[in-house]
Amino acid sequence: MQKENSQEKQQPSFQNIDSDFEKEFFYSNKTYIHPTSIIGPNVILDENVKIGPFCTLIGNIKIGSGTRLSSNVSIGFPAQDTGTKESLGNIEIGKNCEIKEFVTIHASKNLDGKTKIGNNCYLMNFSHVAHDVTTEENVILINNVNLGGHAYVEKNVMLMANSAVHQFCRIGKFSCLAPFSATRQDLPPFCTLTGQPAQFAGLNLISLKRSNMSTEDIRSLKHVTKLYYQDKLLLADIIKSAEKNIESWGCNKHVLEFINFIQNSKRGVSRRTFSYKDNL
Repeated sequence: MQKENSQEKQQPSFQNIDSDFEKEFFYSNKTYIHPTSIIGPNVILDENVKIGPFCTLIGNIKIGSGTRLSSNVSIGFPAQDTGTKESLGNIEIGKNCEIKEFVTIHASKNLDGKTKIGNNCYLMNFSHVAHDVTTEENVILINNVNLGGHAYVEKNVMLMANSAVHQFCRIGKFSCLAPFSATRQDLPPFCTLTGQPAQFAGLNLISLKRSNMSTEDIRSLKHVTKLYYQDKLLLADIIKSAEKNIESWGCNKHVLEFINFIQNSKRGVSRRTFSYKDNL
């Protein structure tokens, strides 16, 4: 009987936790700052924000409720630019974000600039968010992702391990950049891209299905991406084709978002397509 009891999985309880840090960081609903962390005078923390050991936060920073910083996170140091010597502008981090060990988030290059992380973002170990970057909500940066200055990442994007985004690039919503990939151009929404430079490898079907996108919507996106990447039609011809098929795929809102993204791209959208044969 005693042997059976010893094998039973113990439920988490404060009685089983020796560390005050663990109690405050994982179980308390109050804001907590570990005593080894450095918090500047212009840092604003909402309710239930957790700051782990050896973090440094300086400059004008606002962090939303429920966000947690693990250990050794650095936020607010000057932009990595030879002409920038002090922390400028503002940094805004949304609600319920997880910012893991050794993440760096830099301040703006401009007095009126902003570096912004949206709600519910997950930034894994050693990710770097450069000056004036914006990420919308539900963005995931897997280990060692590097976002260049002024990059803009739309909602529900996943940037996988060791991937890199050039400065001023825009990453469309629900897109995925594969591990060890890099882009110097904008990446369209709903797509998976891989390689250096990044090449189209299909739709990001896992994320689209998880978001409850309908089969008809996915079919319409497959059609328009085929016209752009496989058939290499000019964008003007794709728009004409969409107008002719206005009662089917041509009026689909996600198709229109894909087309509008390419129309409004400032850095261009590559037509490179990943070929498994070429990469054997």
